[in-house]
Amino acid sequence: MSRIPSGVSFAEAAALPTAGYTAYQAVHRKLPLDRVNSLLIHAGAGGVGGFAVQLAKMAGKTVYTTASEHNHEYVRSLGADGVIDYRQEDVHTKIMEWTEGRGVDAVIDTVSRDNATASLDSIAYMGHIVYIAGAPDFTKVKPFTSVVSYHEVALAANHKAGREARKDLGMMGDAMLRFVADKKLSPMLKDTVAMEEVPAALERLSERHVNGKLVAVWK
Repeated sequence: MSRIPSGVSFAEAAALPTAGYTAYQAVHRKLPLDRVNSLLIHAGAGGVGGFAVQLAKMAGKTVYTTASEHNHEYVRSLGADGVIDYRQEDVHTKIMEWTEGRGVDAVIDTVSRDNATASLDSIAYMGHIVYIAGAPDFTKVKPFTSVVSYHEVALAANHKAGREARKDLGMMGDAMLRFVADKKLSPMLKDTVAMEEVPAALERLSERHVNGKLVAVWK
């Protein structure tokens, strides 16, 4: 439970979970940020990806992301340093070009198991991958080569944990709300919709016609 601070609307607060908390856990709970300077965050125009881009940039990191061409300006506004059109460009080639063949220190994958697996070749020696939508196929990496560390994020698994884990959820919420109140983090609130508009809003989301968050409110 978190108290909404002054200056943050109910709709803005509602836009934060669960995507925001998942991104916070990926960036601040899974990665050793003192040893991570560059990240590839997949699907930067999505909920988890958009929050992760912002959080990583706030931490002073170089952030690369993937997005459709029409979303490039949007993800740059969130803080992305480099954006790859995954439909037209080879992600691995661009990452290696930008990092001079080294690869990124960390990947946050929000897309799929296959996408996470394809990202393994773009990670630098002693790097990290945080996966949210399926574990990569570890057998694709030869032993004793890149020495990648693997981290799973599954916020829904929190209900199996103890009191400390539940308390940490509140701490994450407090931090995210504070960032929004201080104008350091955008809640990415695209629009509010009335309850009777929810089916149409869900259709828009399923067709990927929305970047940012939609919040249902009583109107």
